Amino acid sequence: MADAQELAAPPEDHFTNRVALTVALLASFAALMAIQSGNVGDAREQAQAERNNSWAWYQAVRVREDMATYGLAHLQRLQRTATPAEAALLAGEITTQEKAVAAVRARKDEVEARAKAAEATFAQLNDLDDRFDLADALVAIGVTILAVAALAKVRWLYWFALLPGLGGVIWGATAIAGLPEPTALLARWLGVG
Repeated sequence: MADAQELAAPPEDHFTNRVALTVALLASFAALMAIQSGNVGDAREQAQAERNNSWAWYQAVRVREDMATYGLAHLQRLQRTATPAEAALLAGEITTQEKAVAAVRARKDEVEARAKAAEATFAQLNDLDDRFDLADALVAIGVTILAVAALAKVRWLYWFALLPGLGGVIWGATAIAGLPEPTALLARWLGVG
């Protein structure tokens, strides 16, 4: 007879158990997101360092380009006012300087492309980090409302708490999977975006 009484728990216990299970699931998902968010944060810091270093290197190469260009212009001015014999000597130096300017410009273009790629990577990781932050906030709001629902024993509040909680799960799952933001997916499915 005691077993039958244990099986027939009051509805309040079922409600509390449902709330506890939902909180446990949301908290577990939040822990997974925290790991992923931490990894994204680390990658974002590395991308930011790469971005800063690349733009600094780009500026240094730009200075080299300016110096080489000024040197070339100086040689060309000297050649215009030089005697024919001096002009012939300067022609070789001008050719060498033109090659140096071309090499520096090629290096500048290479460094600029690298800096722009680092900039794009940083922006992408920054957006992903923001998505994890939003997902974490939505899950936390859902858990908070679930706690209030459990304390107040208000069933409709449980269902209301699922809105931000599941929203956070969806937002976080799409971020973990590398899918576009849920709003972008919805816009694409509706043909709006």
